[in-house]
Amino acid sequence: MSFKENLKGKIKLNRIFQSLVSTTREPPGRRWLDKDLSKELLAGTDFEYKKARGLHLYVRPLEGEIMEVAVLDNELPIYHTTVDDVTLRKSPYWQQMFSIRNVRKIMNDHDVIASKGKESLKRLHSNALALLDLTYTRDDLAPLLEDARRGLERKSIEQIRESLDLFFELLDFEPVSLAVLEPGFQSFGRPKLNGGIVPSFEHLVLFNEENLSLGLKKGVFSPQSDSDLGWVMRYARGEQTADLQDIHVFEFLAELAMVRAQAQRV
Repeated sequence: MSFKENLKGKIKLNRIFQSLVSTTREPPGRRWLDKDLSKELLAGTDFEYKKARGLHLYVRPLEGEIMEVAVLDNELPIYHTTVDDVTLRKSPYWQQMFSIRNVRKIMNDHDVIASKGKESLKRLHSNALALLDLTYTRDDLAPLLEDARRGLERKSIEQIRESLDLFFELLDFEPVSLAVLEPGFQSFGRPKLNGGIVPSFEHLVLFNEENLSLGLKKGVFSPQSDSDLGWVMRYARGEQTADLQDIHVFEFLAELAMVRAQAQRV
């Protein structure tokens, strides 16, 4: 797959994972897991589907005969053992219940259980991400820039949003809540570490869904700063010009992505 396809795959996996984590119910109370969404997450892993004794299993080799086995039920347990051992513990034949040794296995799986519930989701999510090649060069970013350029020229809100999503995923940009903005305006920034006292962001991106204008204010921005909020209000009214606009915003984001890639290779 191309770098763009892998990056879109990562975005999809992250959204599936976040949705699963937010909807999964664990004790106290009755366990519940969205099975259909879990299948989508599992489809991105290197686990292979296997049905045994009515159980929906996802299996991959670990070492020798030992397998990593995920059982698609409300607990989503992941075992490090054999498939036969999992079927014994989860769906035993009645004849197997006459063995005290088997009963002990059925009653206590601590010796083979690796994770359950949300911890299993984290394990599967990490597995799926590890299979994606997310390394990139300037040549890999060129098609992303060209797609953004075409989106702006055609005034395609879907293409512009996708281009923003891809670059924001690369750079860890996230939505910034600004009450001073009217509906239709979206704002994004890269969180800046400052000891956690006052939230601040680097490089504020502002996107107007109504006229599809795109602007970027360079440097540090804080939603708690009156002067920064004042700049945003003036920009929204057309009284202030952004440091960069339209395709130049994407070109700047591409350069930030190259700086990050070079830092990661050091």
